[in-house]
Amino acid sequence: MLAPEEPPYYVSTKRPSLEQDYYECCDRENVDIVNSPIREFTETGIVTEDGKHRDFDVVTICTGYDAVTGGLRTMGIKGRDGLDLDEKWKDGVITKLGMLVNGFPNFLMVYGPQGKQSIACPVSFRT
Repeated sequence: MLAPEEPPYYVSTKRPSLEQDYYECCDRENVDIVNSPIREFTETGIVTEDGKHRDFDVVTICTGYDAVTGGLRTMGIKGRDGLDLDEKWKDGVITKLGMLVNGFPNFLMVYGPQGKQSIACPVSFRT
């Protein structure tokens, strides 16, 4: 899942891993890579579309190769009072330090638009 054998596009589609231990980090025993849509978040983790509950301390959602706003704007992320992130950014992207968006508590972008550095993260951690 991290490096498809069949590229989905003709050019520049493999993830260029600039970190020294990206794959080793994803291969650790306390890391699960989940390739199933999330149905809901619970107090202790997530429930996926297949009905399976998974306990996690941290859930990281990978949105694909649109490196700026594409994945974030199409995920249906809702902030306070149900405001959609796409609506919030309709006149331009505004973030705090490239990581936070006003009105979207508990929403943290590790490498979002206007961000200054990239941190490679596995899809999810469990203890």
